[in-house]
Amino acid sequence: MRKAVGLLPIAGFFGLVASAEAASPFDGTYQVASATKVSETYVSRGGDMGHCPDRRPGPFTVVDGIARYSTESGSNLAASLTPNGQFEMRYVEPDGSNALRVLGEIDGNGRAYARQMGNSCSYDFIWQKQP
Repeated sequence: MRKAVGLLPIAGFFGLVASAEAASPFDGTYQVASATKVSETYVSRGGDMGHCPDRRPGPFTVVDGIARYSTESGSNLAASLTPNGQFEMRYVEPDGSNALRVLGEIDGNGRAYARQMGNSCSYDFIWQKQP
């Protein structure tokens, strides 16, 4: 029994080390600070011109180095962060429509920057990490 109790602190230590390695310095919840359209209009495949609607994404979260957010239209995106905070997210509906590509990065001041590019319209988003 004494030997088993002596091993508990060692097992606990290695559990903490494993948890620390999984966490990212970027982990946290970020709130939208800015959402802007890259362009006001687009031209459809049929040649018709349309206006890009305003978009406001949901909160941006990072847990164990995985960045996630939901678009205003309800698409859920996720991607792993590189060690320097960069990410690339992609989303396509099961029928092949509504393709999205999101390129971004998180800086050392807790700001996440992303450009969301869709079939027609593109947007720039900025989130600020919450304390």
